[in-house]
Amino acid sequence: MTRAERAASPEERSAFLKRFERFGSAPSVETYLALFHPEGRLYDEGMERPIGVSEIPAHIAGVLALVRDFRMHIERWRARDARVFVEAHNSGEVAGMSVAWRAVYRIELEGSLVRDGRRYFDRAPLLARLDPTTPTLDAAHAPHERGGPVPPPRGAVAAREVAPGEIVGECTRAWREDRPEAIAELFREDGSLLAPGLPGPVGGGGIAAYYRRLAALLGGARLAPRSWAGDGSLLFVEWQADVPTPNGVYALGLVDRFDLVRGRVLAARSYFESVALARALQPG
Repeated sequence: MTRAERAASPEERSAFLKRFERFGSAPSVETYLALFHPEGRLYDEGMERPIGVSEIPAHIAGVLALVRDFRMHIERWRARDARVFVEAHNSGEVAGMSVAWRAVYRIELEGSLVRDGRRYFDRAPLLARLDPTTPTLDAAHAPHERGGPVPPPRGAVAAREVAPGEIVGECTRAWREDRPEAIAELFREDGSLLAPGLPGPVGGGGIAAYYRRLAALLGGARLAPRSWAGDGSLLFVEWQADVPTPNGVYALGLVDRFDLVRGRVLAARSYFESVALARALQPG
């Protein structure tokens, strides 16, 4: 049995979440390092590669020096096997400006300690305040079609509530069969979606348009699931794709958060780093 297959116990998850909350309310090198297994590793947006425990103190010290008065507030979380997804609100001060952003932390536990951790968020709003020339996906990513209703559900999911694992399966099938716009069929008529590159939430036909534009942006790459956790009200799905770009293959990581009501998506938010992707897509 692998680490990811061994479920963390409720007590182990609780111990981890308490330490994570402690870091969020009193951030320091010490409270951060206390989260990690001796053989743990961390990958954060903007890193060239995952880092090990010996490199984590310098990394987090740099983050806390850049973001003054940093605080993290856990909003929601879900767990499955050894993995925990935590959605959190972050705030602080950068270059004299107050900043706030949301992120999803995907954690793989060994016992109550982090064996593998990755944070998903979009740096574009933060970096754009410091440098207006920061590349963005806005022009290429915004859907061109905003009108029209959400397409009605079809096939096996048309007449019943869909379980979280089935939603993951339907999304995976849509990407694999090169019809990502079919993901919109999982949304309620009043459903909405927010993602990097969009000026605000979109609904109706804008949801299918977003998935079409995302597929075009990925240049033939298809999102494949890495892990997920959720229940009938909240679902997190971690995706990966090798995106062909003028500068070589870009390894895209992404987390979708779905709020569910009776087996349909009421609200979704996509978390990924748009600045690095925009830079990779620029001509070399």
